[in-house]
Amino acid sequence: MDRQHRHDLKHDKFVDEIGALSDKASENRRLLLIVAVAVLVVAGALFAWFRYRDAQETKAQGVLAKAIDAIESPLITPTNPTPVPNAKYKTDAERTAAAETLFRDVETKYSGSDAADVAALYLARIEAGKGDVAGARKHLTQFLDHHSSDPLLGASARYSLYQLRIENGEAAQVATELNAEMSKAEPNLPGDAILSLIAHAYEVQGNDAKSRETYRRIREEFPDSAYAVDAQRRAGPA
Repeated sequence: MDRQHRHDLKHDKFVDEIGALSDKASENRRLLLIVAVAVLVVAGALFAWFRYRDAQETKAQGVLAKAIDAIESPLITPTNPTPVPNAKYKTDAERTAAAETLFRDVETKYSGSDAADVAALYLARIEAGKGDVAGARKHLTQFLDHHSSDPLLGASARYSLYQLRIENGEAAQVATELNAEMSKAEPNLPGDAILSLIAHAYEVQGNDAKSRETYRRIREEFPDSAYAVDAQRRAGPA
């Protein structure tokens, strides 16, 4: 094989390799373009979704605010000579019904929003007041499933759930659970709140001695507690 022939072969091979690389580069460019377009589409969809969620949350918060205004509205009383500025309802039942409708609108129309979660707590309180234990327990349990670590609302829901259980036949079981919780390094509620629930559980069971003893613990161990004044009254003389 002469030198020219070998040169031509190398040249042809070089051309073939360049062609192959060019084809691969073109394929890669197409793939990269497809990936880039896909990323942009996903990013656009996510942006649109978050904007939608923000808009829904804003609407939900607006309805929630109206519901809270309703439940906290002063009543119209014919004996009061001076009209109360924000009074809209004549009876507590009328006020509660109006607020409940708004809270349920938040829960059903804006499910998954923060406002819907807060509405669930109010609905639990309304249901408990009407004797709907199952409904109240469901709302409180659902809230805790998503917000058990919330230092304020989570604790409030947990306290309400314990209280609901105490008042509906589970006082002994709750007292046992809370005594165990009290012994933990990091209980799921503040110590004074737990003792208040334990004292109430004993009270419901008719165990006055243990109830008074627990109330005295609140008075002695948590003198500055919000529960201390009531504990002082319920503990009786030392």
